[in-house]
Amino acid sequence: MRLFPSPQDADLIKEKQAQAIAAMDRLDIDAWLVFVREGGDSHIVSTIAGPEFIVQNAALMLTRDGRRIAILEPIDIQNGAGTHFDEIFDYERDIVPRLREVWASVAPKRIALNYSRQHYAADGLTHGMYLRLAEALGSDFEAAAVSSEDVVLATRAVKTETEIARLTKACEITVQVFEELAAHIRPGVTDSELGAIAAARARELGASAGEASIAVNGPGRNEKGPLGKVVEAGQVVLFDMGVLYEGYHSDNKYVWYVQDRDHPFPDILQRQWDACRASADYALAILKPGEWGYDVHDRAWAKLEEFDFPRDAHSYGHQIGRQVHDAGTWLGDADNPYRPAKGRLEENMVFTLDPTINRVGRPDPDCYSMGVEDIAQVTPEGGRLLHRPQSRITVVDW
Repeated sequence: MRLFPSPQDADLIKEKQAQAIAAMDRLDIDAWLVFVREGGDSHIVSTIAGPEFIVQNAALMLTRDGRRIAILEPIDIQNGAGTHFDEIFDYERDIVPRLREVWASVAPKRIALNYSRQHYAADGLTHGMYLRLAEALGSDFEAAAVSSEDVVLATRAVKTETEIARLTKACEITVQVFEELAAHIRPGVTDSELGAIAAARARELGASAGEASIAVNGPGRNEKGPLGKVVEAGQVVLFDMGVLYEGYHSDNKYVWYVQDRDHPFPDILQRQWDACRASADYALAILKPGEWGYDVHDRAWAKLEEFDFPRDAHSYGHQIGRQVHDAGTWLGDADNPYRPAKGRLEENMVFTLDPTINRVGRPDPDCYSMGVEDIAQVTPEGGRLLHRPQSRITVVDW
């Protein structure tokens, strides 16, 4: 966990703070308070301040009229947690007196706090810390408190040019790893060895981390690993891999089929590929501002079903950014209370498009476990891929 703000993030943090302030103005919210103890709410703290880890209690506040306020213990000031704030207040031992002073100077009628019934990315304020705020600030605070959900979503879901550039690089690294990996799918290799090769190559290409869920299966199976399983002819190798590049994630799938004289490329696998590719391409075409998340989900899965394959039991796609499952509207079921899909898409949101067959929850004895997962930016003309898509299943000949 990063203790210090990265100099390369300076402009990005200012962009995200500006997004949050603009959102508060639209939403008639006077201030957004991120109140954390050691290690708390790391993704929000990193978005608006830089470090991923706060050592002591801290209060980070952005106001509708543009104030950027940080209340920090000296060790966090020394670590640079207040670098991107204009007003820095120190304290020793007890944050409450300083917090009361700042509260009086801001005097918010509506203050956004990080709690949410639905969006986990906006639910970082613990119950204990909420109780401490209520005790410190009294009835005026409780009357003013509202969920920061809409502020967080506006800040995290809509990506800036800098963020899209980093996401693009993460995707490009992942695709390059995929395209090189066929040379390593040889007799005797295990899924765990392939995963280690992929992770090491991702780091060589500039990623700070890389990890894959790997499914090596014949027809009718959908075991996920890596499990130390030896790859055999007649199996599909499916990588679901993400890398981390300058704080931003990829999340892509790639498919290989291992062929020998006794296991030629099967017709059913080609039909599965055609269905997934057609579905992902269709989803890309309708990924436009104003579309409902649940509607894209339903229509894209329906396109796969036109090929006589059932949809898998998962959301069609999710937003991606600082987290693999980033904040904001999902491409999912309208009635899912935990991964909301009733929001509308906005320009510069970035989604995965993830049609799969025999992958999650619904095994089919006749089908292989496989799928497509692309990453696309929402534009007025439809989705724009951040990487080269896999155009066909890569066949490895033994």
